[in-house]
Amino acid sequence: MNNAARAKRRTASRWLDLLHRLRPLLRAPVDPERMIRSVTTLLAVEVGQYCISDLVDRRDILRRVEIEHADPSHRARLRAICEDTTFDEEGRVARLLARGGSELVPRVSDEARATDLRDIVLLRDERVKSYMAVAVVTSGTPIGVLTLVTTQGTRRFGKDDLALLEEIADWTGLGLENALRREAQPRTSLLPTADDEAPVSRRTPQRHRA
Repeated sequence: MNNAARAKRRTASRWLDLLHRLRPLLRAPVDPERMIRSVTTLLAVEVGQYCISDLVDRRDILRRVEIEHADPSHRARLRAICEDTTFDEEGRVARLLARGGSELVPRVSDEARATDLRDIVLLRDERVKSYMAVAVVTSGTPIGVLTLVTTQGTRRFGKDDLALLEEIADWTGLGLENALRREAQPRTSLLPTADDEAPVSRRTPQRHRA
């Protein structure tokens, strides 16, 4: 077996391991935002230096849920950046939510950083070197975007990396869809009514967004 074949086998093994670790995160009985935070952390550590997750919330408002780094010591500073994020109505996240699909820029130019990728704010003195993003779809509708970023001095993303992120986004969409279904299920109270002491069913509001 030559070196190229060994490298491909190692990559395939790594992908399978990552998908295996992803499965329990997407089956956990948690709310959609907590689920996508877990996915973001896993991706930052295992695939890209930075991972960013954006999600349309229950009020139909686009929010930046998380910015995660492979080094967890940066988490507090990145969450502060996350809370200050604003979106351009014609920017890259809005575009991906409108049409779905994915994007890959193996080598990001200064012009792209200043225009199309200006919502990506990183730690001080770090600039985007390589970028890829995939829309997360539930019930046929894009409701979120997963973005992975590398910076100067690290490797660049390629087509194989994008294929992996697309697969993970598909799995994440299914996980979020199940989480939304659980949220929308009626909850039954066992408290008796005043009239006949019979159990009464109480419905929670129906939610169609994460």
